[in-house]
Amino acid sequence: MKHALCTILLSLLALIATPAIAEPASPSSVTIRVRPDPVYIERTGDRQFLSFELELLDATNEPLDLEDVRLRAFDKDGHLLAWEKLDGNGSRPSIEVLGPHHLEPGKPLTVFNPFSELDTAVPITLLRFELRFSGPNGRREKAFAEIRPQAFAQKTSLILPVAGAHLWAYEASGFYSHHRRLDLNDPFNHDIMKLTRNSQRYALDLVVVDDQGEAFHGDPGKQENWVGLGAPIVAPGSGTIVAAVGNKPDDIPYDLEAAKKEPALMAGNYLVIDHGNGEYSMLGHFRTGTLVVKPGDHVERGQLLAKMGHSGMGSGLVHVHYELRNSPDLFDGDGLPATFQGFRRVGSPVPEPGRVGPGWVVVTEGK
Repeated sequence: MKHALCTILLSLLALIATPAIAEPASPSSVTIRVRPDPVYIERTGDRQFLSFELELLDATNEPLDLEDVRLRAFDKDGHLLAWEKLDGNGSRPSIEVLGPHHLEPGKPLTVFNPFSELDTAVPITLLRFELRFSGPNGRREKAFAEIRPQAFAQKTSLILPVAGAHLWAYEASGFYSHHRRLDLNDPFNHDIMKLTRNSQRYALDLVVVDDQGEAFHGDPGKQENWVGLGAPIVAPGSGTIVAAVGNKPDDIPYDLEAAKKEPALMAGNYLVIDHGNGEYSMLGHFRTGTLVVKPGDHVERGQLLAKMGHSGMGSGLVHVHYELRNSPDLFDGDGLPATFQGFRRVGSPVPEPGRVGPGWVVVTEGK
């Protein structure tokens, strides 16, 4: 009897310890599309950063509410590394951080991956999502998605595009970045901007600050009060200019009708650099009349391009917008995760090449 009991216990322990990636799932009326394809993963030490969306679509004629999102992460051998969840428990349930989570029949719903940063001892190879829904008359649904993220092999050697300055990363890749939270199903993005991909996914908005960390003095509505007005914008990497606009006025007020006619007004004065190997840099919001390069010019990393300003229908900040992307088309391309050299974080005595995180204050090399 004791021997039989030990055998059963050992069998149960072996079952628990055995890696299990896949599990059977019954067919669901909810389909999941993962954007973008492929999904890239950024690794810094034990931290791993993931920026993607799940686009949900219900094929029935009944609405559903997303109640539970679960993520399991596995290594290459199928060992469970992390298990995260959002659910409806508590007086202010965590599922609310998703924003809209009501799924109307036939209407796609974008759910931004809420587990954008994971801390694991070894690299992640597989992500398995389980989404649970409730509907009228006690209806229950589950939907699953599996993702095998890829590490992006950046080929271009990049520096931050403002030389010799204290920079505040007002926006950088992260769950709360407005660049990352671009809903391709939003009517403005879909119908007016005609966006099918998010080139801004990993974009930076860089603001010059003084030694005390101040970005402006006095009225921020006046460009001349900003520390960074006129700061030199330099080429982040070597390549060929394939698009350049420098004659748009500063301080363009937001105008929906104007944006419909000319969507590029959102970027103001901008340029695109072809670095080769399918990598492009897009920089925007230059001060009007300061662009010193034109399409066809070859530029070297660190070469002067323009000066910082506030052109376009962007935010109220005097800043430079930067993104690494896989296309020269201003509105059709996927963003790429970027790493940089030649900067250090304030408080660190040594340079720290790598990604720039949201809210960081860094010092760049150069004049």
